Amino acid sequence: MTPSELFVIEDYRQVYEAVALPVLIIDHASWVILAVNDAALRQYGYTREEFVGMSVLEVRPPEGQAEARKVMSELPHGFWKATAVQHQRKDGSRFNADVWSRDTVVDGRSVRIATIHEVTERVQLQRELQQAQKMEVVGRLAGGVAHDFNNALTAIISGSHLLLGQYGHDPEARADLEAILKSADRAALLTRHLLAFSRQQVMRSEVFPLAAIVERCVELLERVLEPHIELRSRNDDGSWSVQIDAIQFEQVIVNMAVNAQDAMPDGGTFILDTANISVSPQDALQDPTVPAGDYAVLSVSDTGAGMDEITRARVFEPFFTTKPPPEGTGLGLSMAYGIVRQSGGYITVESAPGSGTTFRIYLPRVSSDSADTPTAAAAGPAGVRTVLVVDGDDEVRRSTGRVLTGLGYKPSYAASAEEALRTLDGSATAPDLLVTALSLRGMDGKTLADRLQQAVPALGVLFLSGYAMEGDDDLRDVTGGRRLLKKPFSVESLIEAVRQVNNEG
Repeated sequence: MTPSELFVIEDYRQVYEAVALPVLIIDHASWVILAVNDAALRQYGYTREEFVGMSVLEVRPPEGQAEARKVMSELPHGFWKATAVQHQRKDGSRFNADVWSRDTVVDGRSVRIATIHEVTERVQLQRELQQAQKMEVVGRLAGGVAHDFNNALTAIISGSHLLLGQYGHDPEARADLEAILKSADRAALLTRHLLAFSRQQVMRSEVFPLAAIVERCVELLERVLEPHIELRSRNDDGSWSVQIDAIQFEQVIVNMAVNAQDAMPDGGTFILDTANISVSPQDALQDPTVPAGDYAVLSVSDTGAGMDEITRARVFEPFFTTKPPPEGTGLGLSMAYGIVRQSGGYITVESAPGSGTTFRIYLPRVSSDSADTPTAAAAGPAGVRTVLVVDGDDEVRRSTGRVLTGLGYKPSYAASAEEALRTLDGSATAPDLLVTALSLRGMDGKTLADRLQQAVPALGVLFLSGYAMEGDDDLRDVTGGRRLLKKPFSVESLIEAVRQVNNEG
């Protein structure tokens, strides 16, 4: 006699068939499925004849059955809920489910009635949210470290340049100082990568057709990639325009190309493909990775070894690398992630072992007439002799002041905007030039500059920045007597920035 014959459920069929969610009725002692509703047949793909008589453990993947057996052995009587449990259909595909179950007695037989609610989309959204939160926390940490490190590098680089001017005639001293500068430059590159990942790097965005940037990069890749890598490019002539820092975007593509080359040691194909894509609200609901909107999309593909799921989930984390030291720093793709996100775009990755890898970069479409119109530089007043240097780092203030002193300026110093205002309140004359960090404790450097320029419109302003606050559009166009200089900077960069401020003031 079959389990279904032993268990007469017809009187109750109308009740559980009316339930929209899958329902399984399970023998409490043997865990055999006694009855199912039509929703369960659709969800799992079995016929009713196949389903009835199966062990309920068989709806779990093989690797999850031991845990399921343990849990079911310990289930308390009464109501029980399990969340985000992985189940398996007849065809082997899997889904996540919340399971509500309750013991009851039907026709004198102890059974457990389980209701199944698929939550695969919810689980995926939770994973994506957790990943985004983790990346945000790591990004903030990376940005903070890079900002403080940039202050130290600014003093090292400026001081080394000053010492070169004094002791450069000594061959040994020159060699030592040049070695210091070379190491400082490598450290500065590291901080730029960290700032790019944390989306705090100063960007010089312009409007270009995406295909034009890719075509320009193809010429560079032809020199970068080794002969055993075939380079292909498929560009849409009608590629939409995007607003991005072209130099940094080229760096993104080159980093991906180098990674792809490493994944194809025996040769393969590297493909750049541009297209215009409109993501509808319905598409965004099904895949929330990219919001609804119009995008110019660059697909970057290779025919290499591919990545497993664990590697793919961590591929954008800074310092994560599958390469043995010292071959990989783990910063290339994290930098790419930061540059794309800071540009308002999105980046996804598809890969599987043996199937190659495809990155897709979605950049928001912008109007081709949205390019910034350069402001004509006005002839500025000559003979700037006094300068106020405002920075919270003692060494940055000192080294910057020494360079400006060597140029003939008379500097005064402040560690904060409030101290700067107090200094100026006690002075009979206003400075001709303000050199201030953007990031200050209390009032920030931009607010300080705004207040001082209200009183002295001709005041020239040079902002020093270890990073740019995301979304601050004022930093994208600092003309008309204002300039922005990224830390760490060389003596030559500082001199050139001051010259530009004077010419535009």
